[in-house]
Formats: sequence, structure tokens, C-alpha cells
Amino acid sequence: MSRRVILNPASQSQETPFHLRLEISERRLLLRAGDLTLTAIAVLGALWAWARLANRALDIGLLQEQIVWVALIGIGWPLWLMLADMYNLRLVARVGPSLRRIVLGGLVTLLSYLLLFFIQSRAPVTGVLAAIETGAPPLRFAPVLAIVALVALMIIWRLGYIRVLGAPHARRRLLILGAGQAGSTLSHVILKGHSPYYEIVGFVDDAPAARHVRVDSIPVLGGVDRLGDIIWERRIDEIVIASSEVSGEVLHLLMDCYEQGVAITPMPLLYERLTGKIAVEHVGSQWYVALPLQSHPTRTAEALLKRLLDVAGGCILALILLILLPFIALAIRLDSPGPVFYRQQRVGWRGTLFTVLKFRSMIQDAEPDGEVQWATKDDPRVTRVGFLLRRTRLDELPQALNVLRGEMSLVGPRPERPEFVAQLQQVIPFYRVRLAIKPGLTGWAQINHGYGSSVEASLNKLQYDLYYLKYQSFWFDLLILARTVHVVLRMKGQ
Repeated sequence: MSRRVILNPASQSQETPFHLRLEISERRLLLRAGDLTLTAIAVLGALWAWARLANRALDIGLLQEQIVWVALIGIGWPLWLMLADMYNLRLVARVGPSLRRIVLGGLVTLLSYLLLFFIQSRAPVTGVLAAIETGAPPLRFAPVLAIVALVALMIIWRLGYIRVLGAPHARRRLLILGAGQAGSTLSHVILKGHSPYYEIVGFVDDAPAARHVRVDSIPVLGGVDRLGDIIWERRIDEIVIASSEVSGEVLHLLMDCYEQGVAITPMPLLYERLTGKIAVEHVGSQWYVALPLQSHPTRTAEALLKRLLDVAGGCILALILLILLPFIALAIRLDSPGPVFYRQQRVGWRGTLFTVLKFRSMIQDAEPDGEVQWATKDDPRVTRVGFLLRRTRLDELPQALNVLRGEMSLVGPRPERPEFVAQLQQVIPFYRVRLAIKPGLTGWAQINHGYGSSVEASLNKLQYDLYYLKYQSFWFDLLILARTVHVVLRMKGQ
């Protein structure tokens, strides 16, 4: 086995050369830092421009006077970027979707400002006219200038990011150790949505069947005996371990590479960073990667915050339920015969059974033979009103009562029927782990995947659920709730 990476240090530069081949976390940090910097520049620049025109000093007093609209833009704009998924690197690399979300965000922020400061103002028009008559620029124009400047700066910044960090010279050069199913799955994910950031140089695998073949059009460059030469010759930035068997000799070579600045990443961890879900089928002996080893909900402070959020959110949803109940109930009864509400047993926290409450969205006796059936995306059993209820997720609104009773949480894995749980835990690894916390009214899987109408879809949803369990926090819950509101307003529910 060649160890040229460590045996030829003299031919390498004494200093690590600067390059733009950033890691996933570095790219996201750069995006957030750039966005926050431009937001501050736009707000302060608009205040400075107005102060110059009005012959006033840009000081703390002026900032305090205008703190409401400054906070609206300073907080609202970063929140919009999160809701619009503008830190999803797959989306960030595409010009069209990025520009549409920036412009739409500018319009939403501008509309919010107009609603707050023009419609609710005591004299929105006369105040502006009086300022024009005296020759002083109206301060109300400062936030408009800030929003316009912010949109322009964001467009330039994001286009520059795509042009520079999405170019071939900025792609991280990746070598995958293992050309089996795990390596193939990872290469498919990268080629499908992350090719602007990664260049898969090839695979390394000792299996005779893998020699001199291509996986997803990517060549197998040889066995592990050529690992050192490949890393040296191909200028590899990162090695992904997609093999469950790594010998001691290979491990020593990997440590040599690490000392020379080559990143070493297990396949499940990179898959997790790229997709926001856990690769339960490919963790192998690294089972701990798929499990939340620190049980967040058992921590007193975290559990208290989560319950307070559930009670507050449950009360708001219960109030909305009382307001909409007469109209939804009338629509359901006029559309199809049957009850307004639908009750069904579900599996909750630690396997306990409870009765979930929903607005009926299907025809009566949707399972006439008594055999449970998967609900599909375009299920013919869904009524016309039920279709609208599902699109807006209003069919789930009565579950606010389940939340207030403590049977469910606002955020968590969706509760499943006992028959499906018994079936799925037999064929899907780690499926029972999702029962370690209370089921939720919404969840990470719901905003990323939607309905699961098969074992394969349930596996995909489980990968998102495990990701949520692993990184669950109060702030993560708030992000999921905000994204859920975004989905409901766009009528993207299923």
C-alpha cells in the first residue's frame, strides 16, 4: 500500500494554500453572515441617507425613534430567509428560485411595513404631504429605501455566491471509500442536487466485482492499495467512508491523510448534512449515528419549554377551531353524508394508544371491509371539502385538543395506526425509536415529505423523524412551526 501522502512532505507547500472548496457548514455560515451583514448595511445606510438629507445626526436617539421598522426588517428578513428555505444548498445553487424568493421576500416585507405604518397610522398621507411642503424628506421613506436596497444587495450577493462558490474550481473533490449500496446512495444524492458543491473523483473498493466498473457514471479507481496515490494525484479534499470494513492499515493511512488536511467523513454523517435525514439503511455497525444518544426531552428545562409551547399553541389552535367549526362542519355535512369528526386509534409516546380527532375528509365507511388502508396523495376516497381541508391541513385542527390533553405535542413524528406500526417495525430498522417522544401535530417529516402511503415512503419519513429526534430543540420546534405556517398559507399540505 502506498503512503505517498505522508512520505512526500517535502514536495508539498509549507503553508496550506487558500482555496474556496468549503465544507457544507462553512458555506451555510458564510451565507448567514453575508445576509446579516447586508441587512445591517441596508438599514443603517437608509437611516444615514435620510439623516444627511434632513441635516440630522445618525445617533442612538434616531435609531431608538425608529426601532419598530428597524426591528421589522432586522428580524423579519432573516426569518423570511429561513422560511423560504434560503439556506438549502440545493436551492441556493439555482438562480431562478433564489431570485424569486428574494423579490417575494422584499414584497412581503414592504407590505408588512405599509400595513404597520401607513394603514394603522393616524394620518399616513397628511404626514407625508406636510413633510414634502416643508422640504424635509419624510422619515417614512427610509424603510422603503432600506427594503429596496436590501433586495438589490441580496440579489448581487446571492448571484456572486453562485458564480464564485458554485463554479467548478470551488467544488470539494470527494473520494468515496466503498462502491457498494451506501456509496452508490451517497453519489446519487450528490449528483442529483449537490453537484455545484462536490465533485466525486471516484470510488475506491477492494471487491473484485467493483474493479474497472462505474457507479452512477463515476469510475472505481482501484483498491485500497492505491488509496495513497489517488489522494496525492487527484488532490482529494475529503474522503467519505462508505464501507463497513476498514482495516487497521487503511485506518493508519486515513489518519495520515487527516494530518495533511484531508477531511475524513463517515457516509451517514455526510448524507445527514446534505439531506436533513438519517440514512438508517446504511449506518451498519455505526448504529449510534441514527440514534439521539442524548435524550433532549428528558431534560427539565427543555421539557418545560416544549410543554409551555404546546399549551400556548394548543390554546391558539383551539380558539381558531371554535371560530371555524360552524363553517367547516356545515361544509362537510353538505358535501357528503356522515359525521363531522373522525376518531381513530393511534400509537403515541412509548407505545401507548390514544384516540386522535380529525375533521372527516373521506367518505363515510372508507374502509368497508375493516382492513386498514394507506392514505395516498390522490386518494379517491377523499371528498371535495376533504381535499381542501387536507391542502390547508385544517383537517388536523381538532387535534389541538389532543395537544392540550398532553397526548400529542405541536411538533414531533406524526402518530401512526397500531396496525401499521406493527408492520413497519418488523421491516424498518430503528422504527420504534420514533415512539421515544410524543407524536406531533406537525413535524420535520411533514414539511419535507408529506404523506407516507407505503413502506418505502414510511422509511423516508422515518429518516426525517430520526433527524428531528437527534437535533430536537426549542428553536428547531419554532422553525418547524414557522415552516408549517408557510406550507399552510401556500396550501401545500396533502
